[in-house]
Amino acid sequence: MAEGILVSIHYAGEIRKDQNGNDVFSCARPTFVYWPNEDMDLQQLKDFILRSIGQEHRKRVHKVYYRYPHEVDGIFHFKRFRLRDDEDVALIRERHIHLAIIPLLELYALLIDEENNYTQSGGGARRNIRRLMLDLNRLPEGSSEASGC
Repeated sequence: MAEGILVSIHYAGEIRKDQNGNDVFSCARPTFVYWPNEDMDLQQLKDFILRSIGQEHRKRVHKVYYRYPHEVDGIFHFKRFRLRDDEDVALIRERHIHLAIIPLLELYALLIDEENNYTQSGGGARRNIRRLMLDLNRLPEGSSEASGC
């Protein structure tokens, strides 16, 4: 493993469930790079992701997810795990090095732009939730309730 760990970085796509309940990272053009043979903290990993996808001066990484296999009754299933701190980054790296069943480590990066607007599908979801909350707070037409209550 002289070059490091092979990593696929997904972004500008989505995380979804397939028909078997597996978490799937989808992206039109994932980036494949080698994670260098060195430890990284969470911020260093985020910077590494941005450099790898060519977005270091335009975007920031808001969240990073790791997709990992686990076996249930002889069948592999894939779940996602959000990396929240430096210990999580060290954990996935060590787990992958020592227990790797699949040689590819998969990450999904949720990117935000300079104004903290989501560049992924989350932005639309946020607008839809806000619109739904407004709709729920409106009184039905013909309601006799006072609006100040």
